[in-house]
Amino acid sequence: MEKKYFYFQPQYVNEFKCDGSKCDAHCCNEMWNISIDKETYKLYSQEITSHIKFNSDKDEYFIDFGEKKFCPFLTENKLCRLQLEHGEKFLSMTCATYPRITNSFEYFFERSLILSCPVAAEMILFECEPMKFEFVQVPEKIHSLDGKFFFQKIQATEDLKKHLIEIQIAMISILQERTLSIDQRLIVLGFFVDRLEEIFSDFDEDALTKLIAAYESKKFLAEQVPLMIQSVEYNEKKFIEIMRDFSEKVFGEKAFADNKNFSETVNEAFPLLSDKKNFVAAHLIFFENFLVNELFLNIFPWKFDGSIAQNFAAFVTEYKFFELTAFSVSLKGFAEKKDLIELAGWFTTRFDHTKEHKRNIFLFIEDKDEPFTLMESLLEGSD
Repeated sequence: MEKKYFYFQPQYVNEFKCDGSKCDAHCCNEMWNISIDKETYKLYSQEITSHIKFNSDKDEYFIDFGEKKFCPFLTENKLCRLQLEHGEKFLSMTCATYPRITNSFEYFFERSLILSCPVAAEMILFECEPMKFEFVQVPEKIHSLDGKFFFQKIQATEDLKKHLIEIQIAMISILQERTLSIDQRLIVLGFFVDRLEEIFSDFDEDALTKLIAAYESKKFLAEQVPLMIQSVEYNEKKFIEIMRDFSEKVFGEKAFADNKNFSETVNEAFPLLSDKKNFVAAHLIFFENFLVNELFLNIFPWKFDGSIAQNFAAFVTEYKFFELTAFSVSLKGFAEKKDLIELAGWFTTRFDHTKEHKRNIFLFIEDKDEPFTLMESLLEGSD
């Protein structure tokens, strides 16, 4: 009997289909480094390996894009010649799995799509209904992709593994509470996470059950949430200082070499921050779906070694910078659907594909004494 694996995933995962004609094959051009695992390399003929080089520093093979700056196996129809002529077994781990990201928790797996793929981004970010999740059983053949299964193994305590999914469902439910603004949802999530850290410091299963039940209660939403929101005092001057500091320390001076006007564009947006709230409200679904996908894909607030509070602060700071970036470019006239998709791709290519930037975010937060005091400078509770 074929072995099956349990997956928890957004429903969109099974709906995704790669379509180079829609995305202009972004993942097959010079922006990317397509690595070839050694097992796949052994399958290739000399004609194929002539387009592949070896990186001795990383001990891996990679496709040489040459002077044309795109994958030599890309056809005129923007399809993969290796797959067309030889089947999926000829695809490297990178090509066979992208844009799917799988996280392993020993007993189960979680799978989602990364927004650097424009086809995935369009499908995810502009879905009007709240993102839905499901449990699926995946057969061995799909799970392993003929030996090319790629996943991030997350270090988690046994208590966390046991309750992770129900905690994630509760957090996602908060982020999808459409009676609240995005900032208000993040404030409520902050209080949830604060209590969560107390529970896991000396794990109390009964307290966790009560916490989740409370946040699912309509009475709690009506009585306690307004008090949470009122307790946060937004400071616009502090917000600007943090965003400028974040930009410098996370990206560095050469951060915007591919877009020299970016830093200038963000600075021009600061005097117009009062209009940002209207911009976010007009694109509420886009920002909600971005947040939910980032939370799930990166297993926040357990992405980094550190406290739950620090992880949450990193999550919120990254999002607020994305929000500010989107507002900034909209002031330059780039606020159409295609512009937002391109922005999401630009942003997640740097933050979700590159460990350095993610780590720099956490180091930025780690330098702050009180993560939740930082949140007060970033989130605005008033309507």
